[in-house]
Amino acid sequence: MTLGRVLVERFQPEVLDWLRARAEIVVVDPWAEPERWDREAPAVDAVISRKGRITRSHIEKSGGRLKIVARTGVGFDASRIDVDAAKEHKVWVTNMPGSNAIAVAELAMGQMVALARHTMAANRAVKENRWSDYLRFIGFELAGKTLGIVGMGNIGTRVALRARAFEMQLLVHDPYIPASHVTALGGRWVGLDEIFAGSDFVTLHCPHNRETRHLVGERQLSLMKRSACLVNLARGGVVDEEALYKSLSEKRIAGAAIDVLETEPPRKDHPLIGLDNVIFSPHIGGSAREATSRGERGAAEEVMRVLEGKRPLNPVVSVE
Repeated sequence: MTLGRVLVERFQPEVLDWLRARAEIVVVDPWAEPERWDREAPAVDAVISRKGRITRSHIEKSGGRLKIVARTGVGFDASRIDVDAAKEHKVWVTNMPGSNAIAVAELAMGQMVALARHTMAANRAVKENRWSDYLRFIGFELAGKTLGIVGMGNIGTRVALRARAFEMQLLVHDPYIPASHVTALGGRWVGLDEIFAGSDFVTLHCPHNRETRHLVGERQLSLMKRSACLVNLARGGVVDEEALYKSLSEKRIAGAAIDVLETEPPRKDHPLIGLDNVIFSPHIGGSAREATSRGERGAAEEVMRVLEGKRPLNPVVSVE
C-alpha cells in the first residue's frame, strides 16, 4: 500500500527508488514535457519540484487532493509556485534552505574568474586554431578588487568567505542582516547605490519578490564602473533585462554572468544571448551532485512527512 501519488522530476536514481518504496511516482521533465506536466500536476497528492512550476490552475484543478509542493531548492517565488493559491487552498509549500548554498557560491566565484580572465573566449580561440590571439585575453586578478554582495543569506555568506580567500574587498547590502554579521566576515555594510558604484563585481543572492523585482535597473547599472561585471545566480526577475542589455551592448559595463532569466527557458531571439560579453548557464547554480542529493532527498522526506499526516520541517506555506 502506498501513501499516495507523487509527481517528481528526473531525480537521482536512489531518490526515485526511495520514493517508489513508499508511494506511486510519476516522473516528468517539465521543460521537455510541459503539456504532460500540466496534465499530471492536478492529479497527484504531492509534487516535488526542481524546475517545474505549480500554478493556481494546477492547485484549483486538484480539487483539494494536492497536499504539498516540496521544492528541492531555496526559491519559492512565482516562477516556481503560486504561493497565494497554495495558502488559499491549504497546500503545504516547503523548501530546502542551505541545501545548494555551497554549489551556488562556488559557481559565482568560478564565473567571476571566467569573466576576469576571458576563459570562454580563450577556449574558443584555441579550438578555432587561433593560439596566436593570446594577447587579446589579458585579464585581471581578483585579488585587491571589490566584490559587492546583494543578499547575505546562506549563499551570500559563503560567497563572502570564498571571496576573502581570493583577497577581495567586500561591500554588502542586505536590509535584513545586521552590520555586525557583515563586519565579522571582513566586509562593510553599505547602501545599494554604493554597492553598484564601488564594486568591480556585483553578485546577486537575494530572493525574487515584490520588494526585489527589477531591483537592478537602469539607474543601478549606470552607477557601475565601465570595467565592472554583474553576476546573477539569484532569480531573473531581480534584474531588468532590457536595462541590462542596453548597458552591456553599449559597453557601459564590462560583462555579466547570467544563470537565471525572467522566462526560462528563454526565447531563441532573446537579445542578451547574442552578446559576446555575457556568460550564460541554464540555471545550474545548485546543480552539483552533493547539492542535488541534499535537495532531492530532503524534499522527498518532506513529502512523506505530510502524506503520513505529520508536519514538514521547512514550511514556507503552512496549513495550520
